[in-house]
Amino acid sequence: MATRLVLKLSHGVDDVERVGQALTVGATALVSGLGVELWLMGDAVELASPGAVEALTLAHAPPLIELWNAVVQDGAVFACSQCMLRRGLAVENMREGVTQGGAAAFVASLAADGAQALDF
Repeated sequence: MATRLVLKLSHGVDDVERVGQALTVGATALVSGLGVELWLMGDAVELASPGAVEALTLAHAPPLIELWNAVVQDGAVFACSQCMLRRGLAVENMREGVTQGGAAAFVASLAADGAQALDF
């Protein structure tokens, strides 16, 4: 049985519903006692910028910033280093609670005992 979810989010403002799904699953998993890692890849790395999540709204969902804060507080959030470079995003400009991570760290998370990967 999974003890930790590794959530890969590859969409940002281009698909707010997927962002909402990933954050909802992450926050729910944490309340359920599971560990959570949220990996921002592709366009999702833009969510690592201050103010980006606050600007998103999704009908019939709790405020996404509340879900984001729950995941940051009790889980871990990583932003793909290559994806950031391709979009001109600097590490020093990332919002608090986001760690830059590369492919080796992502693979290690996926390979760890008890990890269950989900893509959004």
